[in-house]
Amino acid sequence: MIKKILPLFLIILLAISLRFYKLAQVPQGMAWDEAAIAYNGFAILTTRRDEWLNKLPISFRSFGDYKAPLAIYQSGIFTGIFGMNLWAVRLPFALWGVLAVVAVYLLFRELFYKNPEREKWALLAALILAVSPWHLHYSRLAFESGLALALLLWALYFFYRYLRLKKISNFFLATGLAVSTLYAYHSSKITVPLLFIFLLYLHRRFFAKKHKDLLMVASLALLLLLPFLLDAFTGQGLTRANSTIFANSANWLELLRNLFGNALSYLNLDFLIFGKNMGNFRHGDGRFGIIEPLSLILIIFYLFFRKYDKKLFPLALSLISLGFLPAIIAEGQSSSNRSLLALPGIILLVVLAVKEIWQALKEHKKLFYTTIVAFYLMILGAYQYHYYQNYPARSSDDFMDGYLETFDYLRSLDRSQIKQIVFTSDYQHPYIYALFAFEVNPIAYQGGILNLFFFADQINAGDLSKENTIVVASKFDQMGERVPDKIIKGGDGQGRFFVYLPL
Repeated sequence: MIKKILPLFLIILLAISLRFYKLAQVPQGMAWDEAAIAYNGFAILTTRRDEWLNKLPISFRSFGDYKAPLAIYQSGIFTGIFGMNLWAVRLPFALWGVLAVVAVYLLFRELFYKNPEREKWALLAALILAVSPWHLHYSRLAFESGLALALLLWALYFFYRYLRLKKISNFFLATGLAVSTLYAYHSSKITVPLLFIFLLYLHRRFFAKKHKDLLMVASLALLLLLPFLLDAFTGQGLTRANSTIFANSANWLELLRNLFGNALSYLNLDFLIFGKNMGNFRHGDGRFGIIEPLSLILIIFYLFFRKYDKKLFPLALSLISLGFLPAIIAEGQSSSNRSLLALPGIILLVVLAVKEIWQALKEHKKLFYTTIVAFYLMILGAYQYHYYQNYPARSSDDFMDGYLETFDYLRSLDRSQIKQIVFTSDYQHPYIYALFAFEVNPIAYQGGILNLFFFADQINAGDLSKENTIVVASKFDQMGERVPDKIIKGGDGQGRFFVYLPL
């Protein structure tokens, strides 16, 4: 028994280690989306209102856009327990990352249930997800895509478990989890409904005899979707649709050209393998893409093999195509964040490829399987070295490094005689970090409690002469010859914030 569960235990232990080691230190700094999720979670927990005083909203206004609610409500619980710090903010997302590894193992056991080697394929799938640079990146950030992916994997697991055992409770769980993805991340609103419509069609013969089950599940889904539908038609739930190519293409010809161009951008090796063309370091480390070279080689082999699994190959293609769809129809650069839901389909294709090679081999099967595992671990080693040695410095700007340390320093000062704090806006959205660090009540915020701060687009040496004023400048500001009283450095070792106290 111990020998049977040991490989899974080791994979889960590896997944935990990779996701929790230096969770609050790397990436160094806190992206403004993380800060917004954390502060609004705190606001909801303490006042039942967001930063704009909307009571228990379904869509959260943030930086000219609207965020899905689940990550924010979840964040409020964890920061309420562990405090307003970066570790507590990222903790639930790391936990969901580990749960995703468990889910993919269980899901692949269901997908390969009739295969005598199903344990091998389930363990391989779990290992690939556990060490995937793409998944690791989004498991260590407070970004909603990782949460949505974990929920989708669990929904698929219970769906396929229902198909095998025919227990309605599994179908209820699958439905509840699938609906929850719509509250977790905007991309899910496109991917998940279309995916489950496809799955119902794929298994239409099975469901032709399950009218009662379908009716009960549809009723549950409608009930769970009521807040979402109400927000979509009377609130801001569909605001993100305005940033798609459908809303911004002048005609059908331009729409098709944009669709084709966007789709091709996701087949570019710079994006797939080398981690380029992602826009910023919040969406990748700049060196490793969304798929490992070994995985791409195996997928290409399988696509040319032309002996496809009649049940699982269509599932893999649907997971990949529908997972990339929200990113393809969106305006802007290629996004590893919007397309994360495609990852299970990629893993499924890799496992199918390994399975075909395994079955074709007459000898050395164990050596082949071991070699595949070893290659993934070697890629992991290279990724980890780059992630901890180079990525913190390279990502310093994109993760607004130094904001939390600067506001923590200001919080430690005696401000009783201070008339104003002039604070640079060079790194964008400083107010959200002030709200987070000072744990400002949203009612007090809207009442003007942050009026002590003046967030300035330009700061210069003239601001230093203001009476009883603290000046916080950036590395871009010209402050003359005066030496700052405090310098907050970033992960690149350079000064980012320069604090000048009153003389």
